[in-house]
Amino acid sequence: MAHPAPIRSFSLTELLSSVRRCLEHSFPDRYWVRAEVSDLRRAGGQGHGYLELLEKGAGGEVVAKVRATIWSSSYTAIERAFEAQGVGKLTSGMSILALVGVSFHPQYGLSLNIVNIDPNYSLGEIARLRLETIARLKRHGLFGLNKELELPRPLQRIAIISSPTAAGYGDFMRQLHTNAYGVVFYTALFRAQMQGNETTASILGALERILNVADSFDAVVIIRGGGAVSELRAFDDYTLCEAVAQFPLPIISGIGHDRDVSVLDLIAHTSLKTPTAVASFLIEELAVELGELVQRQRQLLLRLQTLSMERTAWLHSVASRLPLLARGRLDRERRRLIQLPSQLTLSARSYLDQSRHQLHFSTRQLPLLTSYLVRHYRQELAKSLAPLPLSVERLRERLGATLERQEQAIRLAHPDEVLRRGFSLVSVGGRIITRREQLASGVDLSIRFADGAIEAVTKE
Repeated sequence: MAHPAPIRSFSLTELLSSVRRCLEHSFPDRYWVRAEVSDLRRAGGQGHGYLELLEKGAGGEVVAKVRATIWSSSYTAIERAFEAQGVGKLTSGMSILALVGVSFHPQYGLSLNIVNIDPNYSLGEIARLRLETIARLKRHGLFGLNKELELPRPLQRIAIISSPTAAGYGDFMRQLHTNAYGVVFYTALFRAQMQGNETTASILGALERILNVADSFDAVVIIRGGGAVSELRAFDDYTLCEAVAQFPLPIISGIGHDRDVSVLDLIAHTSLKTPTAVASFLIEELAVELGELVQRQRQLLLRLQTLSMERTAWLHSVASRLPLLARGRLDRERRRLIQLPSQLTLSARSYLDQSRHQLHFSTRQLPLLTSYLVRHYRQELAKSLAPLPLSVERLRERLGATLERQEQAIRLAHPDEVLRRGFSLVSVGGRIITRREQLASGVDLSIRFADGAIEAVTKE
């Protein structure tokens, strides 16, 4: 019996080593790769960088992922190039164009060795995302929404979003509360992380806390110190900018970046370069308000003084004219009293003439009026008496009929009529008996019928 041929096999090390040689042979060069940095960390005493490179689909889902390494020498050169271009530090979430080499290790699998990163590409991605956020805000009608709010007057109650350890926050508070005008502000700090991956979520949380007590503040100030361009990415985030644009209080920003303007700066009600510039703006606004109040106070005092002088002069003028006015009034009244009796006589004579004329006219009209009234009432009386005979005749007929009915009732009620209908009358001694209890045994009775009467004696 023939034995089967032995199966050819490989150890795992042999297989993976073959894969390594195949990959190194197939990808011998270095390649420029576009990807997003994720889970970046520096570990070890030499400062090597360990990270993952991601590619996301249109819906934000991860469609490709690979481990990557940046050796410390390359990391230092990359950081210097980033700082020279103003990008800042390499951070998770940043889009990069990296020069990589493909490597494979039997124990650690496939990875990429990053030897260089193009800072201009990262700057371009930041700018692209910034432009997308601006376009989206304009498309939804939010870009100028916060600027339409009016700054309250006085602008004195300030909600501050910042990190308490930020140098910009300390400078802002010192300048605000030690100003040369002596104006007073009421401030409240709402802590937030102003750099790093959690910046957006932290500022959104602070805005939500302020919204719960929005009636206690006039405006919101968002401040931080200076930083690299990459650190402004959080202030270009659409979610944060959307919340700022729709916030019910005016937003004043002082992000602290001289060369670039974030989207949050563009949509804020008022944008200034630094926290100290924001403090100067608030101080000047309140100082102008204070100056206007002082000016109005002076104007009020001058107006009161002028008004007092005018009223005093008017009173003196009135007081000086008062004797003349009183004398003139007395003279007029005296003349009116002198003329009054003659006017009264004329009025009485005129009234008597009118009354006499009216009486004469009424006297002439009285016979005609009397004759007219007599004829009128005679006609009315004739109209009233015309139906009287007929009414009397009808009344006589009704009364005659009623009398006949009463006579017939009386006749029917006569005792003879009652006896003729079959009834009888029982009497004792001429007294009619109506109940049995009125009789006793042995009493003489008289019973009357329609055709005569009989005598009887009660037995029982």
